[in-house]
Amino acid sequence: MSARVVPVGLLTSYVREVLETDALLADVWIEGDVSNAFRAQSGHIYFTVRDDHGQLKCALFRAHTARQRYLPQVGDAVAVHGRVSLYERDGSIQLYADSVQPAGLGILALQLEQLRQRLEAEGLFEPSRKRALPPAPKVIGVVTSAAGAVWHDIQNVLARRYPLAELILSPTPVQGPDAPGAIVAAIEAIQEQRRVEVVIVARGGGSTEDLMAFNDERVVRAIFGCRVPVVAGIGHETDWSLADDVADLRAPTPSAAAELCAPSVTEIAQQLRHLGERLGDAMTDIVESGREEVELLSDRLSRLTPHRQVEITHRLVAALSDRLERQGRDLVEARRRQVANQRSLLAILHPARTFDRGYAVVHDSSGHPIFDVHDVGSGDHLQIHLASGSIEARATGVRSPVRHRSQVTV
Repeated sequence: MSARVVPVGLLTSYVREVLETDALLADVWIEGDVSNAFRAQSGHIYFTVRDDHGQLKCALFRAHTARQRYLPQVGDAVAVHGRVSLYERDGSIQLYADSVQPAGLGILALQLEQLRQRLEAEGLFEPSRKRALPPAPKVIGVVTSAAGAVWHDIQNVLARRYPLAELILSPTPVQGPDAPGAIVAAIEAIQEQRRVEVVIVARGGGSTEDLMAFNDERVVRAIFGCRVPVVAGIGHETDWSLADDVADLRAPTPSAAAELCAPSVTEIAQQLRHLGERLGDAMTDIVESGREEVELLSDRLSRLTPHRQVEITHRLVAALSDRLERQGRDLVEARRRQVANQRSLLAILHPARTFDRGYAVVHDSSGHPIFDVHDVGSGDHLQIHLASGSIEARATGVRSPVRHRSQVTV
């Protein structure tokens, strides 16, 4: 029997050190029912987790409480993550928790929630850092699989909604063990295209396991560090990933992401018509107001002596004419500039401008437009329409394009 006497404080300190150097106790999940839960004025939450064989005191400090989506209540079955240590003041062993979740979620969901809270604490999901999208981007980058339907859907949406935009694809696998690293590489590659103004990170629907690549910390940090705004269109509307949280804008589907990235030429045309109507109404109001003012002055002058009436009439009419002329001239000039600007924008959107940039439209011998090289056979007669006229030609051979304006692969 040892005759050595150890001070209480020294022993409790030693026990705490032993507990905190144990690898298992430093990173552990426990599961059980909550009892004795209360929230202190400091914001900390203290509670006990118990089962049929034991119980353990737990402390969830205010910094972690603020990031919790769920807070423990008496009687709840919970899973708690944290580190085990000794509270020296009363000599009790307790779990210092950093995450509390309802029991039964599974270890993967618990780890994902823990990662979300950690990244949120770093500020990666802070709304104030999210950037606005460019109103009319000329070049849009897309990070997705080249083989899936998502890339095809995004092309169709933008061809219909805003055909002026150029698309650049940075292809990547979107599921599997190698997908996170490949997605990060694709995001980095698309940023080397300095003309890109906004990036769509997209994937079609799938199971929770299929979407796990977009919950990978490397992918989240790559989106956070992207030099241009990022729109996430991952899965279906009910799916949600950490990539959605960190993106500058979250879209419910890949097609919706494409719609959010560009304006509609139809809406622009409607706005031009509305501005034209407002201009006409404003000019009518000015003329009518001037006419009423002239009539009022004429009525007042009619009550003066003839000589005075003539003198005042000349002065007022001259002043009013000069004023109306200046106002009308200024307003007409302002409206003319506004209409010219809108006409310039509309002219840019006109399909004929495509010819001016060196593009052509190809029809077959029946006059039907050709959209795909597979619609042309060797020896077919073709009509090639350019800005300056048409060319009759014959196809001597057909090969699939390596790249074109709306489908460039990084």
